[in-house]
Amino acid sequence: MSKAYTSTTPHAPAKRRTVLMSLHYGIENRRRGVYDAARRAGWKVLDLEYYNREVPRTVRPDGVLFQLHLATEEAMIARRFLRLGIPAVQIEDFALPEKFCCVVEDRRAVGRAAAEHFADRGFRNMAYLGSEVFHDSPFRLIGESFIARARDLGARAELIAIQSLGRLIPWARVEALAKRFEREISGFQFPLGIFTYHDTMAARICQFCDALGLSVPEQVAVLGYGNDPCKCDFASTPLSSVAPNYYDQGRIAAELLDRLMDGQPAPAGPVLVAPAGIVTRQSTDVLALPDLDTARALRYMWEHFAEPLSVDNIADAAAISRRKLERHFQTYLHRGVSEELVRKRLERACELLVATRTRVKVISEQVGFTTEKHFFRSFRKVMGTSPRQYRLAHAAKLREAENDEND
Repeated sequence: MSKAYTSTTPHAPAKRRTVLMSLHYGIENRRRGVYDAARRAGWKVLDLEYYNREVPRTVRPDGVLFQLHLATEEAMIARRFLRLGIPAVQIEDFALPEKFCCVVEDRRAVGRAAAEHFADRGFRNMAYLGSEVFHDSPFRLIGESFIARARDLGARAELIAIQSLGRLIPWARVEALAKRFEREISGFQFPLGIFTYHDTMAARICQFCDALGLSVPEQVAVLGYGNDPCKCDFASTPLSSVAPNYYDQGRIAAELLDRLMDGQPAPAGPVLVAPAGIVTRQSTDVLALPDLDTARALRYMWEHFAEPLSVDNIADAAAISRRKLERHFQTYLHRGVSEELVRKRLERACELLVATRTRVKVISEQVGFTTEKHFFRSFRKVMGTSPRQYRLAHAAKLREAENDEND
């Protein structure tokens, strides 16, 4: 794996450099990363979006930074950039990657992160829903890496698809697509974790599950890619998604171009940028349990843990008896219902103690404890320390990590 360039030291070149930029709109974080690095370097940026991607004849550029998609016309644009004979960096590797320095998303890291996300939730059955239509896309590495990592973790994992060349079904025909989807997953046991290449496809999977009467996430957990808030937050089931690190991708590409214009050698291979992480929403926010009633009870508890809850409340929400609920929790989670409720509340309390400066008393109320005394007693019993000491210890660790990065 090529090492990502991370230097951000500002400098003042002998003359103000003019850099041509051709980026697709729609991913503003990537553009922001480019602009921030360009501002530090003192570039004059000429956005070719305003010139129909043609280089004005009066301009004598020092470098090119571009991002294109898979298309013959755009490959021709890339060749025009190549003929300029100046340093050039491509974000992603869709056009002539053998000719240009490329800064790309680490697709194998994306697949590994997705498989680990499901494995952490206890899933032993996983699938990657890819696109047979675009089977030659570089993004096939995501699916291959997902399957390999899932199998390494002891899960059953397979590639599936619902569209194929010559047999395309219009996306509006949800029922027909749902039947294909049902056929593809028929050999799997539930609960099943499905990862796919795009948030839009993840939202469609949720539609197919709804048409088939399958519960998301209790029977089928769904993970997308892209973390587009408009798609993820407003899907029929809010979508968990792998979040690409678009900002760093733009920044690193611009910093690499600056070094190339300084006369430094090009990296031996593509520069890889790991994903920012996984944003968990409802579509995977569950533990993989073989019993659907228990999974639903757990889902209700996790969604309402900050409210006054009793074992009877949770049993009623899952439409099962209290005795059966308590027995199933011991069988599948190896702890009682009340014990799991306290665990979930303390988990959220730890997050708030580290990420915010909210007073401990307020945090205890926010996570559902009726009294501060009960919160303190439960916290010390489970964590072995007080909430304040926990907060101070983690603040010290964060400072040490920041100092290590700055050394």
